[in-house]
Amino acid sequence: MAADPKSSPAVQAYELEKARQRERQEAGDLDKRLEDTFPASDPVSHTITSVPTGRTDPKEAERVRADASQPQVAKNVTESVRGWIRQNPLTAVALTAAAAWILGATR
Repeated sequence: MAADPKSSPAVQAYELEKARQRERQEAGDLDKRLEDTFPASDPVSHTITSVPTGRTDPKEAERVRADASQPQVAKNVTESVRGWIRQNPLTAVALTAAAAWILGATR
């Protein structure tokens, strides 16, 4: 009497390995299909600009940008320094040169 060939340990191991390979293949196919849909699965980004483009005067847009980037106190200080430089250009150049020399000498 011959033993059933399907009950052999080698046959069982072979069938088990084939089943594992099928499962891995199916999981790989699922991963591949998921990767193929990746750009569509990203949420849409929504941005809002603070200054609408194309609808305002360019000078007005620049003024709004400048106002938003500089606080009022810093703007006043900057304007007063610029006014002093306009009134005393040679002194301003001399002070700048002295500051540059001191910074260069200390490095």
